[in-house]
Formats: sequence, C-alpha cells, structure tokens
Amino acid sequence: MPSLYDTFLIQEPLREDPFAVVNNPDDKATLIEVYHKSTAYYHERDRRRAVERLQYEVAVLYMQEEEWRKALGMLLPLWESVSWRREGWWELFWGLGQQVRECARRCEDSNLVVRVEWEMMCDLSIAFTFGATQGNVGEPLQAQLLITSHAQAITAPLILTHLLVSFEGGLKNLLIEHRAGAQPTALATSDNILFYETTLGTGSDQQNVSSPTSPTYSDALMGFCDLRILPGESKAIALKLQPKESGTCQVARITSTIQTESFDFDYIISNPDYMRQDYHWFQTETGISRRLASNNGSNEIRIHPKPPKMQIRLPELKKDYLTDETIMLDIEITNEESDDAELTLEARFLGQADAVPTWAWITSQEQSMMTEDPLTNDKGMNTRRYFVGPVARLATQKIKATFTASAVPTETVLEIKALYHLLAEPDTPISKALINDVTFDRPFEANYDFRPTVDTRPWPSCFSLPADVAGKSAHGLRQLWHSTSRLASFASEHLIIEQAALELVDVHDGTTCQVSNDSPASTSEVILAPNDLLERHFKIDVQKMDLDDRRSAAIGFQLAVRWRRRQAGSRTARTILPTPDLVIPFGEPRVLASIGPPRGEAEAITVEFTIENPSTHVLTFDISMETNDHFAFSGPKSSSLNLVPVSCRTVAYNIMPLVRGKWITPHFRVLDTHFNQVLRVFGTGGMRSDKKGASVWIDAEE
Repeated sequence: MPSLYDTFLIQEPLREDPFAVVNNPDDKATLIEVYHKSTAYYHERDRRRAVERLQYEVAVLYMQEEEWRKALGMLLPLWESVSWRREGWWELFWGLGQQVRECARRCEDSNLVVRVEWEMMCDLSIAFTFGATQGNVGEPLQAQLLITSHAQAITAPLILTHLLVSFEGGLKNLLIEHRAGAQPTALATSDNILFYETTLGTGSDQQNVSSPTSPTYSDALMGFCDLRILPGESKAIALKLQPKESGTCQVARITSTIQTESFDFDYIISNPDYMRQDYHWFQTETGISRRLASNNGSNEIRIHPKPPKMQIRLPELKKDYLTDETIMLDIEITNEESDDAELTLEARFLGQADAVPTWAWITSQEQSMMTEDPLTNDKGMNTRRYFVGPVARLATQKIKATFTASAVPTETVLEIKALYHLLAEPDTPISKALINDVTFDRPFEANYDFRPTVDTRPWPSCFSLPADVAGKSAHGLRQLWHSTSRLASFASEHLIIEQAALELVDVHDGTTCQVSNDSPASTSEVILAPNDLLERHFKIDVQKMDLDDRRSAAIGFQLAVRWRRRQAGSRTARTILPTPDLVIPFGEPRVLASIGPPRGEAEAITVEFTIENPSTHVLTFDISMETNDHFAFSGPKSSSLNLVPVSCRTVAYNIMPLVRGKWITPHFRVLDTHFNQVLRVFGTGGMRSDKKGASVWIDAEE
C-alpha cells in the first residue's frame, strides 16, 4: 500500500511541470479546467494581472491543439483590453500580438490581421492637449496635436488621409486634411520632431476640401498639414480654437483614417490615457522647445463664459438716499471689447417687494421717462430693460434714468446689467453686471402736541335753531384745537423745506374738521440743517353736524412735508409722516386756562378760566383758588357756578407774581357737584399743562 508521502520529494508529472504535458489530451483538458477555476478565483479577488496571464496560458493550450477559433476567442478580448499595453510591458504584449496574428491568419480574419499588423508594425500614437486648464468663451484657446510614429525603421512611411478630433462640450470638431508638401514652421533635429502652425476655418473658408477623399463635416473646423509620418518621426500641430459655449470640454476620441485603393482603415483612440501629452512644444528663435504641459497633459478643459469688457460706471450714485425722493442717475457705458457691440441695459432693485424703488429710463430724444422697454416685456417684478443699440468699440455712451424711493426705509441692492453681443459674433451672448448696495433712510422724524384752545365764537343755543337745520351745514357743538409739529432732520446734508402741512386723513361720521396754518412763515421755504428742528403750528376747527350728537370724535391726521436737496436740478419730494389720532370727548365738561388782557397793575397777569358745559344737564361747579407763596391774586377765592346746558362761563383772576424767571401754577380747583369729579385744567396759548394744572411763565427781571 503506497504511503501518503510518496510524492513528497518528487511530485506527479502533471503538478511538477504542467506545460510539459503535451501528449495526453486528458491531461490537457484537466489543466484547462484547472486554469478556468483559477481564473474565476482570481477574478473574484480582482487580481487582473493573474487573470490575464491565466487566460493567455489557456489560449496557448488551445493553439497547441490547433483549436484556433477557441484560442482566438480567448486572445481577442485579452488583446483589446490587456493591461500590458497600458503599463508598457512590451515583451509580453509583443508575444500576445504574435499569437493573435497567428490565430487571425489561421481563421482567415483579414480585418483582424490588419489591425494587429497596424499596432505591431506602425505603432502610431496621437495625443491632444490644451495649452491651459481654463478658457473663456470667444477667446483664442491654444491647443496642440502630437503625432508620433514608433514603427520600425524598415517600415514604409505612413500617410494619413485625414485626422478627426471629436470633442464633448462647447468646441467644434476638428478635421486635419493631408496636404503633401506643407512645410513645417520649425523643427528640432535632435528630437526628430516637426512643428506646424495650422490655420483653422469652416469648410466654406478652405479650399480643396470637397475632394472625393474628404468626408463631409459641415460643423467641423478644417485645416491642412502634411500627414506623411516617417518611422520614429513626430509632428506637433499647433492649433487656435475658439469656444462657443461654456462648460467642461474634453476630447471624446481621435480618429485617423487611411484610404487606399485596396482598403479603408480607421484607427480610433477613445481612451483618455492614450490621448495624454506630457509636454507642450512651442516655437523659439532658435527652433522649437518643449515644456511640461500646464494641465498635466490632460485633454479636458473648463470653459468659462466670455469675460465681459463692457464697463459700467455710475459716477453720481450715492450709498445713502432718502425715502420718497426722486433721483436722476447717469449711467456711463464704455465698450472695451475688440469689436462693436449691440447693447441692452437691464436695471432692477433687489429687496422687499413693497419697499423697492420704482425705476424709469429717460429717452435721449425727448428726455421723457420710459417705465417699460417698448421692445421687450419686463423680466421680473421690478426689472426694466432699455435697448441702447450699437455701441462702437472704445466709445462711451451716457444713459439717463430716474428712480423714486418708496416711503419705507429699506436696504436694497441696485443691479445694472449690460446684455450685449459683438456684431461679429451675434450668437455669443455676453452679460456684465454692476451691483451696488443702496440704503434709503427716513429724512425726518416729528413729534406732535395737541392742545385745546378757547373758542370765542358764540356757542349754539338749545332754544333757537338755525334756519337750515335740515340742511347739510354743521350746527352742533364746536371745539377749537391747536397742533404744534416739531420736524427733526435726519439727513446728512441741508434740505430745503418747501412746505409742511397737517392734512386730514380720517374723521368720524357726523363730524366736520377744518385745518389751517397758524405759523406766520409757513408758506416760505426754509433751509433745515442736519439734526435741526422746524416748528409748524396749525389750527383745528372741529364741529358736530347735529347739536344732539355728543359722541367722542376720533380724527386722523398726517404731516405732509415737501422738500428737496440744495443741488441744482433736484426734484421736490413729498414725505408723509404719520401722526397720532386726536380723540375729542364732546359730551364732557372741561376747564380751559388762558392769558387774558392785562388789568390794573402793569406787572399783574390776567388768567382766565373758561368752564364749559356741553352736556344736556344743568351742572353746578364749586370753584376755588388756593393761595401760593409764588404769587398773590385777586378774584373769588371760592364760589359756585350754575351752567345751563350748552353754555360756558369765564372766571378771571389778576395774578401778581412774587418770583421771577420760573413757572407759577395757580391752583384753580373746579368740582363738578353733579358727578362729584374734579375737572382737569388745560392750559392754552403759551401756558404749560401737567397734572398739577396750567402754569404761566414769569420772565426774569431785566
């Protein structure tokens, strides 16, 4: 019985040297089966080189058995994708090529024989590279095509009929036709390289492109070069391309075509690694030289939109403006492009929809405003377009526009965009935008003071009605009020105030209201400096339509300010400042203090207290004047008054001040005995009112 270790020192023949098994078909079938299992094992583990070696060995076994179809089925996919070609393992690859050629010859596959012979004998490499990593639409782009023959010296020169470079992206395809005798621009004998500069054009621009050997490429750029390549020779073809679209552009494939009487042959390179070029050749005074490609030999480039050279300037634009004002703006456009351009301007404000200014163009012919472009509809809610037309190269045009700020303080962005194209390139749109931050601040702030005023006109009578009581005229209770508006300027420069008026906005039903100016200089223009105050006084006359109507009346006002800047040509703006509502209780009694005409001593002051009873009741009032260390008085110290409905009574006191240069407050007390309520005393005219009552200013001694 044999031992388990009989083959420890000497293995079985099949295991010791599998390639020595040549006579036993069963052993070869077993070996092929082992190779297939090994191939599957290494393929699962992504061991590509081992897989390629095993596939090659299986094909060799098939060739030994003269099973040429099976061998070619193994070798052809391997030859097309083997890593030995890419990694430069030329001895292995050369042996693989010989096996493929032999199988193709045995199988009478002439097409494959030509393909293999081409690669093994001609060994032509074609590379393409861009001169930069980035480019711009419409600007020249340097590129280079390098053709190198690695054929053996004994082989005949190779003549390409034409060469096609196909791009993916915004570049037109490139077709180089063979022209015998085309002379190189320069050459380097040490490197055996010829340098050509080829001019490109469309098919209609070139001559002799309609020959039978020239395919029709209506959208390709065409050029000519001597495409006769000697063994070991290189030809560098310098090209100037012009991108038409932005985006990423790369070489999709390079197709070299050979057309003879016997056959037509296309050699297509689509692998980016095979189209790379590490060096870029360029012409010098002494010949040609080379440098490392700036994009690491890549045949891919990023094309940016054409950089605009149309300059936009706003020489008069400020960073801060005021609400409600209308601004005239000059827009200067300078064409620094290389050709004349046709221009359209587009303007818009970016911000809150209810606070952005309104824009209008001013036509140069009539200086009239255009709120819309007559040729183009608005693009966006606040966008306005204006067709400028042709602008000559290096010419400057001024376009006028105006915009009116909204009444709401806001921060916006003004965008002026020039949309144009060069007359020589109508299909290449270009745009240039100028963006500025613009702030609109409120020019004014105001505070308001409403005070009642003694109405010296006769009160309506309950016992005698007017003749037109059934008419539309008011005949009810009436009150007179005084309003003081103090306007403060928040602008950074002097402003001219043309007018400041208190306007009636809303009044309660059954009530009439009349507002009039009470300032002597209210109609004259005033220059208001920054942070200065401007006072304006107004009279407010309020009356009920019906005598029986004693409801409180709420009246709304607004302060309208007409103003402009001091610069010549500034337009008048109108700013509306909100005011608090004035609420008037018509049915309640009240006490008004006023300064009356002097009586007696020259230093004495007459203070009159008017007690009003607008109610429908007979009211009794207890009045009293308290003594004070600041003044002496003459008049009733205490008394009672009976007031019939819709009536008033005035009580006068002579006040002798005992102090100077301060406010004195006569403590006049009025008690409504019907409602048991102490009435508040309101000061009128130049008096001051507070919770203590009405105060009078006593001037200091001169």
